[in-house]
Amino acid sequence: MTTHFLHIAPNTSIEEVNLLFEAHSLSALTVCVRDTFIGVLRKEAVEGATKEALVSDYEYALEHYFIPSTATWDAVVEAFALYQTDMLPVINEGGDFIGYYHLDEFVLQLIETPFIQEAGYVLILQKDIKYSFAEISRIVEENGGTLLGIYLSNRTENNVHITLKLITNQLSEILQHLRRYGYGILTEKDDDHYRKELKDIADYFEKYLDLGNR
Repeated sequence: MTTHFLHIAPNTSIEEVNLLFEAHSLSALTVCVRDTFIGVLRKEAVEGATKEALVSDYEYALEHYFIPSTATWDAVVEAFALYQTDMLPVINEGGDFIGYYHLDEFVLQLIETPFIQEAGYVLILQKDIKYSFAEISRIVEENGGTLLGIYLSNRTENNVHITLKLITNQLSEILQHLRRYGYGILTEKDDDHYRKELKDIADYFEKYLDLGNR
Protein backbone atom coordinates (compact mmCIF):
# COMPACT_ATOMS: atom_id res chain seq x y z
CA MET A 1 0.00 0.00 0.00
CA THR A 2 1.16 3.53 -0.77
CA THR A 3 2.53 5.68 2.05
CA HIS A 4 3.27 9.40 2.18
CA PHE A 5 6.09 11.08 4.06
CA LEU A 6 4.39 14.30 5.20
CA HIS A 7 5.06 15.18 8.84
CA ILE A 8 5.40 18.22 11.10
CA ALA A 9 7.93 19.20 13.77
CA PRO A 10 7.57 20.64 17.29
CA ASN A 11 8.58 24.07 15.98
CA THR A 12 5.98 24.05 13.17
CA SER A 13 3.44 26.84 13.58
CA ILE A 14 -0.21 25.98 14.13
CA GLU A 15 -1.03 28.27 11.22
CA GLU A 16 1.00 25.98 8.92
CA VAL A 17 -0.47 22.89 10.57
CA ASN A 18 -4.02 24.03 9.79
CA LEU A 19 -3.05 24.68 6.18
CA LEU A 20 -1.67 21.14 5.94
CA PHE A 21 -4.84 19.66 7.45
CA GLU A 22 -6.90 21.35 4.75
CA ALA A 23 -4.50 20.78 1.86
CA HIS A 24 -4.21 17.03 2.49
CA SER A 25 -7.76 16.38 3.77
CA LEU A 26 -6.48 14.87 7.00
CA SER A 27 -7.79 14.92 10.57
CA ALA A 28 -4.35 14.18 12.08
CA LEU A 29 -0.66 14.75 11.33
CA THR A 30 2.49 12.95 12.45
CA VAL A 31 4.95 14.87 14.63
CA CYS A 32 8.66 14.02 14.24
CA VAL A 33 12.05 15.30 15.34
CA ARG A 34 14.07 14.69 12.20
CA ASP A 35 12.78 11.22 11.31
CA THR A 36 12.07 10.04 14.87
CA PHE A 37 8.38 9.55 15.63
CA ILE A 38 7.13 11.73 18.52
CA GLY A 39 3.37 11.43 18.27
CA VAL A 40 0.20 12.36 16.40
CA LEU A 41 -1.55 15.72 16.56
CA ARG A 42 -5.27 15.70 15.81
CA LYS A 43 -6.99 18.62 14.12
CA GLU A 44 -9.50 18.95 16.94
CA ALA A 45 -6.69 19.44 19.48
CA VAL A 46 -5.64 22.78 17.95
CA GLU A 47 -9.05 24.23 17.16
CA GLY A 48 -9.15 27.82 18.37
CA ALA A 49 -5.37 28.07 18.70
CA THR A 50 -3.63 31.34 17.86
CA LYS A 51 -1.61 31.53 14.66
CA GLU A 52 1.53 32.21 16.68
CA ALA A 53 1.23 28.96 18.63
CA LEU A 54 3.60 26.08 17.88
CA VAL A 55 3.12 22.33 17.83
CA SER A 56 5.34 22.14 20.93
CA ASP A 57 2.66 24.09 22.83
CA TYR A 58 0.38 21.09 22.34
CA GLU A 59 2.79 18.36 23.36
CA TYR A 60 0.32 17.31 26.06
CA ALA A 61 -2.28 16.56 23.35
CA LEU A 62 -0.10 14.26 21.24
CA GLU A 63 -1.29 10.69 20.82
CA HIS A 64 1.08 7.81 20.23
CA TYR A 65 -0.63 5.40 17.88
CA PHE A 66 1.11 4.01 14.80
CA ILE A 67 1.38 0.87 12.67
CA PRO A 68 4.65 -1.06 12.24
CA SER A 69 6.12 -1.32 8.76
CA THR A 70 5.63 -5.10 8.90
CA ALA A 71 1.86 -4.87 9.51
CA THR A 72 -0.47 -6.85 7.25
CA TRP A 73 -3.40 -5.13 5.54
CA ASP A 74 -5.91 -6.63 7.97
CA ALA A 75 -3.93 -5.16 10.88
CA VAL A 76 -4.08 -1.77 9.14
CA VAL A 77 -7.85 -2.10 8.75
CA GLU A 78 -8.20 -2.86 12.45
CA ALA A 79 -5.92 0.04 13.41
CA PHE A 80 -7.93 2.57 11.38
CA ALA A 81 -11.02 1.54 13.33
CA LEU A 82 -9.32 1.25 16.71
CA TYR A 83 -7.78 4.72 16.60
CA GLN A 84 -10.70 6.35 14.73
CA THR A 85 -8.43 8.16 12.31
CA ASP A 86 -7.92 8.76 8.61
CA MET A 87 -4.11 8.80 8.94
CA LEU A 88 -1.90 6.00 10.28
CA PRO A 89 1.83 6.67 10.78
CA VAL A 90 4.11 3.82 9.67
CA ILE A 91 7.12 3.23 11.92
CA ASN A 92 10.13 0.99 11.27
CA GLU A 93 11.89 -1.19 13.85
CA GLY A 94 14.20 1.68 14.79
CA GLY A 95 11.32 3.96 15.71
CA ASP A 96 11.68 6.12 12.60
CA PHE A 97 8.71 7.50 10.70
CA ILE A 98 8.75 6.18 7.13
CA GLY A 99 5.36 7.39 5.89
CA TYR A 100 1.65 7.11 6.56
CA TYR A 101 -1.45 5.39 5.24
CA HIS A 102 -4.30 7.65 4.10
CA LEU A 103 -7.68 6.01 4.69
CA ASP A 104 -9.24 6.94 1.34
CA GLU A 105 -6.27 5.70 -0.68
CA PHE A 106 -5.95 2.59 1.47
CA VAL A 107 -9.56 1.58 0.79
CA LEU A 108 -9.16 2.23 -2.95
CA GLN A 109 -6.09 -0.01 -3.04
CA LEU A 110 -7.74 -2.60 -0.82
CA ILE A 111 -10.55 -3.21 -3.32
CA GLU A 112 -7.92 -4.31 -5.85
CA THR A 113 -6.68 -7.10 -3.57
CA PRO A 114 -7.70 -10.77 -3.94
CA PHE A 115 -9.92 -10.37 -0.87
CA ILE A 116 -12.22 -8.22 -2.96
CA GLN A 117 -11.56 -9.36 -6.51
CA GLU A 118 -11.49 -13.16 -6.17
CA ALA A 119 -14.71 -15.16 -6.07
CA GLY A 120 -15.28 -17.11 -2.87
CA TYR A 121 -17.19 -17.52 0.37
CA VAL A 122 -17.49 -14.71 2.91
CA LEU A 123 -17.89 -15.77 6.55
CA ILE A 124 -18.55 -13.64 9.61
CA LEU A 125 -17.54 -15.41 12.80
CA GLN A 126 -18.18 -14.59 16.44
CA LYS A 127 -15.76 -15.52 19.20
CA ASP A 128 -14.84 -14.43 22.71
CA ILE A 129 -11.77 -12.23 23.02
CA LYS A 130 -9.49 -15.28 22.98
CA TYR A 131 -9.49 -15.55 19.20
CA SER A 132 -6.60 -16.38 16.89
CA PHE A 133 -6.17 -15.49 13.22
CA ALA A 134 -3.49 -18.19 13.01
CA GLU A 135 -5.94 -20.77 14.33
CA ILE A 136 -8.61 -19.77 11.81
CA SER A 137 -6.07 -19.89 8.98
CA ARG A 138 -4.94 -23.35 10.06
CA ILE A 139 -8.53 -24.65 10.19
CA VAL A 140 -9.25 -23.36 6.68
CA GLU A 141 -6.04 -24.72 5.15
CA GLU A 142 -6.15 -28.12 6.90
CA ASN A 143 -9.62 -28.64 5.43
CA GLY A 144 -8.61 -27.90 1.86
CA GLY A 145 -9.44 -24.21 1.74
CA THR A 146 -7.46 -21.12 0.70
CA LEU A 147 -7.77 -18.04 2.89
CA LEU A 148 -7.93 -14.84 0.80
CA GLY A 149 -8.17 -12.40 3.68
CA ILE A 150 -9.30 -11.89 7.25
CA TYR A 151 -9.95 -8.88 9.45
CA LEU A 152 -11.56 -7.93 12.76
CA SER A 153 -14.89 -6.34 11.82
CA ASN A 154 -16.30 -5.65 15.28
CA ARG A 155 -15.14 -5.72 18.88
CA THR A 156 -17.10 -5.50 22.12
CA GLU A 157 -16.08 -6.03 25.72
CA ASN A 158 -16.97 -9.72 25.56
CA ASN A 159 -16.52 -10.87 21.96
CA VAL A 160 -15.33 -10.07 18.46
CA HIS A 161 -16.67 -10.47 14.94
CA ILE A 162 -14.18 -11.74 12.37
CA THR A 163 -14.78 -11.45 8.64
CA LEU A 164 -12.90 -13.79 6.33
CA LYS A 165 -13.02 -14.76 2.68
CA LEU A 166 -11.96 -18.15 1.41
CA ILE A 167 -12.00 -20.47 -1.57
CA THR A 168 -13.10 -24.04 -0.83
CA ASN A 169 -15.00 -27.07 -2.08
CA GLN A 170 -15.41 -28.31 1.50
CA LEU A 171 -17.25 -25.46 3.21
CA SER A 172 -19.28 -27.73 5.51
CA GLU A 173 -16.11 -29.33 6.90
CA ILE A 174 -14.54 -25.93 7.55
CA LEU A 175 -17.69 -24.69 9.31
CA GLN A 176 -17.80 -27.84 11.41
CA HIS A 177 -14.20 -27.40 12.57
CA LEU A 178 -14.68 -23.68 13.26
CA ARG A 179 -17.65 -24.48 15.50
CA ARG A 180 -15.63 -27.18 17.23
CA TYR A 181 -13.04 -24.56 18.17
CA GLY A 182 -15.69 -22.21 19.54
CA TYR A 183 -16.28 -19.92 16.55
CA GLY A 184 -19.94 -19.08 16.02
CA ILE A 185 -21.04 -18.64 12.39
CA LEU A 186 -23.03 -15.40 12.10
CA THR A 187 -23.14 -15.20 8.30
CA GLU A 188 -22.12 -17.43 5.42
CA LYS A 189 -22.70 -16.54 1.80
CA ASP A 190 -21.42 -17.25 -1.69
CA ASP A 191 -20.47 -13.88 -3.16
CA ASP A 192 -18.48 -13.68 -6.40
CA HIS A 193 -18.58 -9.91 -6.80
CA TYR A 194 -16.43 -7.33 -5.10
CA ARG A 195 -19.31 -4.86 -4.61
CA LYS A 196 -20.74 -6.68 -1.63
CA GLU A 197 -17.40 -6.94 0.13
CA LEU A 198 -16.70 -3.29 -0.65
CA LYS A 199 -20.02 -2.34 0.93
CA ASP A 200 -19.16 -4.40 4.00
CA ILE A 201 -15.83 -2.60 4.34
CA ALA A 202 -17.45 0.79 3.76
CA ASP A 203 -20.04 0.03 6.44
CA TYR A 204 -17.22 -1.10 8.73
CA PHE A 205 -15.39 2.20 8.42
CA GLU A 206 -18.59 4.25 8.61
CA LYS A 207 -19.44 2.56 11.90
CA TYR A 208 -16.05 3.03 13.53
CA LEU A 209 -14.67 6.17 11.92
CA ASP A 210 -16.73 9.23 12.76
CA LEU A 211 -14.56 11.74 10.93
CA GLY A 212 -16.97 14.58 10.52
CA ASN A 213 -14.12 17.08 10.26
CA ARG A 214 -12.65 15.49 7.12
